[in-house]
Amino acid sequence: CLCAPGWTGEFCQFAENACLIYPNNCSEGATCIDMSQLREEPLFQCLCPRDFTGEFCEVQIDNCDSNSCENGGTCIGYEDNFKCICPIGFEGERCELDIDACLFNNISCAPGALCFYDEENQRSHCVCTLGWTGNTCLENINDCETNRCQHGATCEDGINKYSCYCVPGYEGPFCEVEVNECSSSPCKNGATCMDLSGHFSCHCTAGFTGETCSVRINECQDRPCWNGGTCEEDISGFKCNCPFGFSGQYCETEMNECDSAPCLNGAVCQNDVNSYDCFCPEGFEGLNCEINIDECTYGFCKSNSTCLDLVADYSCACPPGFTDKNCSTDIDECSSKPCKNGGHCHDLIGEFHCSC
Repeated sequence: CLCAPGWTGEFCQFAENACLIYPNNCSEGATCIDMSQLREEPLFQCLCPRDFTGEFCEVQIDNCDSNSCENGGTCIGYEDNFKCICPIGFEGERCELDIDACLFNNISCAPGALCFYDEENQRSHCVCTLGWTGNTCLENINDCETNRCQHGATCEDGINKYSCYCVPGYEGPFCEVEVNECSSSPCKNGATCMDLSGHFSCHCTAGFTGETCSVRINECQDRPCWNGGTCEEDISGFKCNCPFGFSGQYCETEMNECDSAPCLNGAVCQNDVNSYDCFCPEGFEGLNCEINIDECTYGFCKSNSTCLDLVADYSCACPPGFTDKNCSTDIDECSSKPCKNGGHCHDLIGEFHCSC
């Protein structure tokens, strides 16, 4: 509850200052004196200026002049005389006598409190400053009885005030504001901060741990790489440097070297660990069967014939007078019986001679 002026308490049920509750009851120029006691009905008294009287100083005294009452005494006019209402500490017909009314009545108010003498009831009483109570205003009012501290805060009483001491996670005059522990960016290395009551929690990115994600995890400690792979830490955690013949995040996949079709010329590829074998067709050789075997180097062609290399074969261009695949057979030019009239035929290389 936000109390109206003059009221206090958790539900604004206690009068704190009657003069604030009834600010216009005393006539203009009159002084309102709060007479209320804590937890009782609001009471006040109007201290009238000179020439005015009445409960609310609403009656002007006509027969009082400016010199009738001294020392701030209030003059009340009657038909043929006047009466001075003296302020505290003065008495006499014209309030000309300076007295200590409280000491006269054996009352000693605490420092800062005001002592008022009630002539009608012939007694003095202390008007306490805010925050104090009791007959002599020596009792400190416990303002924590009606405090507004929230969220488990501890209330500490003061003089006409109190202080709230907040539990972790809250701030403000009444600990009404929840602190955002993530506002100071406590989480490191790209972590996500989650604000909790009185603390925070960090959700770390891969490769980090700790309350604020400031500790780098050694991902390689558990030897995650297979088949002889070498582990290397990086920002995202780790990576495996695989040996030849293996691939994958953990080097778990054996590579098939035949997938790249390394064998040529129709050779058959056989995969092996980090290697392959090519089975060459006839006429080829080399690691990948890329070399066409030159059959001419074997010297199959005879008789000074010219050899032409083919795939897994060769061809001999025979000179005149020779035949067959290797030009090794001498053609018999006399087989056609070229010599006439009984002549004798002599077979030569690429030709013949007749002896007539």
